[in-house]
Amino acid sequence: MVTRILAETSASADLDDVCRWLIRSQHHPISLDVDDLPALKNGTTLRLASPIRAQRAVLCAAWLLEDVDPGGCLLAGHLRFVAHPTGSDIRLSFRGRTANAMGAGLPLRQADLAARQLLKVIAESIGRRSAIARRRASHSAEIIPLRYAIDYS
Repeated sequence: MVTRILAETSASADLDDVCRWLIRSQHHPISLDVDDLPALKNGTTLRLASPIRAQRAVLCAAWLLEDVDPGGCLLAGHLRFVAHPTGSDIRLSFRGRTANAMGAGLPLRQADLAARQLLKVIAESIGRRSAIARRRASHSAEIIPLRYAIDYS
């Protein structure tokens, strides 16, 4: 049985941060353990396709694969990131379905919870990367007061 899933959350990031995270994650699948997605009760790997970007949105296909049964797909769908028109937050959503190599699928409640937990992990990961990049940019662009920049000797 296949279960359709829709989950949403918000994150403090911009679409450039999202694109950088998606591209980096596309080439390096994300390993998630039981603590990241307790609803699934085992380790998983998140695989992402190339992102598609519009002016205020980014769309990307995503697959959550089992670690116990290599190749077993638990969730498949699309991640959608939409920028707020005037703010700095983004809206992150997952729309997809449960999938399983054996056809059994996940129960609806467990699949919904897993999708919400996955979005939370993604939002935190993008937010962490975004904060690190902002800190690096602020340190590299430090402004030296003019009186210290000019040598008066």
